[in-house]
Amino acid sequence: MKEKKLSMKNNYQKIKITDNEVRTCLPDRPKECHKGDFGYVALIGGSIEYSGAIRLAAMANAAMRSGAGVASIAAPESICPVIAGQILEATLIPLAQTKGNIVFNEDDFSKICSRYDAIAFGMGIGLSEETVKAVKYLLGNYDKTLIIDADGLNAMSELNKDLVRASKARLVLTPHLKEFSRLSGISIDKIKEDPENAALTLADELDAVVLLKGRTTYVTEAASAAEERRVFAVNRGCPGMATAGSGDVLSGILSALCVKADDLALATAAGAYINGLAGEIAESKRSDITMTSADTAASIAEAIEQIKKRK
Repeated sequence: MKEKKLSMKNNYQKIKITDNEVRTCLPDRPKECHKGDFGYVALIGGSIEYSGAIRLAAMANAAMRSGAGVASIAAPESICPVIAGQILEATLIPLAQTKGNIVFNEDDFSKICSRYDAIAFGMGIGLSEETVKAVKYLLGNYDKTLIIDADGLNAMSELNKDLVRASKARLVLTPHLKEFSRLSGISIDKIKEDPENAALTLADELDAVVLLKGRTTYVTEAASAAEERRVFAVNRGCPGMATAGSGDVLSGILSALCVKADDLALATAAGAYINGLAGEIAESKRSDITMTSADTAASIAEAIEQIKKRK
């Protein structure tokens, strides 16, 4: 297959995310408020092989402590008993499954789409025809905030881009380099040479907010979403975060921050910043070798408290 070239988009504003930008995404809660004011989030994922992924996303969502009002985990029915003992705040939605892996059932997904203000899909779900069916249904039928990660992205890469662009959902895509290459058709080497331009190109092609993970994480949106093109640069994180589950934690954070966000791209960048800072805090308490993604999730509340206090 002929290698795809990057389109030239030099006219954009580059914004380095700091505490100041993140604080705008963490407003104080009024005294007269209730959980419904802050949105209902569904986290869809998990499989018999990767049950920890959806639990990490749920941990991160709960640890936000200033995000979604209600979070639910939708996972294959057979792994729900494993999950149930390790969550407190979230509720469970058992999904149709076979041998511990999701089987797409339209009734299951229709109910989720009708109830929840944001959906994060793909964490630990595995790549199969059923995953592709689920992504296709969400793109065609959901019209609120949809965050797609991990094998959700790999499934999306098998679909026609016109289907993705036609989605009525507010799309947030969170690829690492290999996933980005599959989605875009751009080689990893080319992406590394010009990650900002690569992110801009894919955001336009899919009409989505794109979060390109890396040493510096870049977040941008489609040209149609803003009067001025923006690329947010996030320089937070540490070597200890190079471990299984870091992306699942990020998806949990994003689901809480993006559910009611007016500025979806900024909220996405703020989520990457919080995730990176939480990782730095976790590494300072352990080490780059011994820390795990669960340590990052456990440090999210401290990260948010630091951000809110550093004025």
